[in-house]
Amino acid sequence: MAIMNSKKDIRKDGSSFQGTVDSAETVLKDAEMAETKTSEYKAAKEKTHRVKSVFIKKEKKKQDSSGSKSIRRISTNSAMKIIFYLMAADGQIYHNEEEKFDAIGSELEPEYKEKKEQIVKECCEQLSKATNSEDYYMVLQDGVDNALSSSRVTEDSFITPKLLVWDLLTVAYSDENYDEAEQKLLGYIVDKLNIDKAIFLELENCILTLMDLEKELQWIKTTDRPYLKVETIVNEIADRKNVIFESAQDLIAL
Repeated sequence: MAIMNSKKDIRKDGSSFQGTVDSAETVLKDAEMAETKTSEYKAAKEKTHRVKSVFIKKEKKKQDSSGSKSIRRISTNSAMKIIFYLMAADGQIYHNEEEKFDAIGSELEPEYKEKKEQIVKECCEQLSKATNSEDYYMVLQDGVDNALSSSRVTEDSFITPKLLVWDLLTVAYSDENYDEAEQKLLGYIVDKLNIDKAIFLELENCILTLMDLEKELQWIKTTDRPYLKVETIVNEIADRKNVIFESAQDLIAL
């Protein structure tokens, strides 16, 4: 059963956020692929480092040619609201998304448990402004704008724009149902934060690759291959995951 069965449910009652939905898919892959991809991911990391210098030049030009000041930090409170709006974009919030939401909140904010209820309440109040399905997206977008404009950063409680986008991607893909409404809203957020589209696409590619590797890892553990063979493949997959994650960290740090 969905945490929030419809847009109407989301707007009506923030307490329904506590429900659960189990959503998962089993993806079978050829085990031999696990033994041949290490070089591909090393090449991917090298490619990421090559494009880093290009991104840096592009962003420097953008800063030099623009009189407007880019958003450099976002308060954790505002960041959590933006994440909530993305989760609510398709009218439902699933168990995997809620788990990611809580994990991110706990990592960013020591007092997250105490603040969560208020964050969800304010987001639901914003969503309640939608009178029909046609203006629902605009209400979400206004919520994002309000969250950014009301952001009050403290020295020990903030998040950078690229890290927020990374968190948004992990949430969007957590239920393996990254739909059109979520894509549209995330694209809007990327534009508002003035993040280079090439960097965004690289981060998205990292998320997708990590997801594939995790499925590969879970699959290989179910096979009847000899333990030593399985252990070797598991270690190779772990190494490749580290390469991709390091590449994502490099992009976020740009």
